[in-house]
Amino acid sequence: MTDYLVNLNSPGSYSVGVDYEIPSKSTQNTNLIIDDINGQFNGIGVTFALSSSGDTYNPLNDQQLIVCKNNLVMEPGEDFTIAGDQLIFSVAPVVGDDVFIIALATTADLTRSVNFVIDSGSQVISPGSKGKVTVDVSGTVESIKVLSDQTGDIVLEVSKSNFQDFPTFTTITNNQLVQLQSQNKYIDDVLNNWDKTIVAGDILDFSVVSSTNMRRLLISLKLKL
Repeated sequence: MTDYLVNLNSPGSYSVGVDYEIPSKSTQNTNLIIDDINGQFNGIGVTFALSSSGDTYNPLNDQQLIVCKNNLVMEPGEDFTIAGDQLIFSVAPVVGDDVFIIALATTADLTRSVNFVIDSGSQVISPGSKGKVTVDVSGTVESIKVLSDQTGDIVLEVSKSNFQDFPTFTTITNNQLVQLQSQNKYIDDVLNNWDKTIVAGDILDFSVVSSTNMRRLLISLKLKL
């Protein structure tokens, strides 16, 4: 876990914290054997639908499959590619070819969380940009969570830039601003109309549009890598 913390203790200041969660991991203990497709080979067709126990199977990518043809392991991306539930060979298999496919079912669901703390001491948080952080991984924003020490009202904007465009920032909320109304907590895991794509090196800016009775809060963005 990597922590970055800037803490200014004077009234009206704010602190910025960024930490990355230990990746969560979802594990299945049994790999999948893909249903036999050998009977479909005719020396012409190169595309074959994948299924496991009769159910359509969609690999995550080429590397998730181990494809053996006539006892030789084929190279993902070179000897075959994947498009949805379709396996596409670079060379059409012929009658008599023996293909055996295993799908590696053990997968890791990696996430990171970018946490940003606004702390105005004993003063109500004032409008304006409250700080910036650079994100060192690429991913998709899955949710935003806001937690406050007080119940109150606040409207927040999140914008992004990159090194080349800095200091010009573009909203990622697309006018769907984060709003707490007489609340001390907020979560949104739908993020309608948000620009959810984050590229390694992007700079995020956290701004307060308006605030009433808010002095300290945590903003947490969850990224799926």
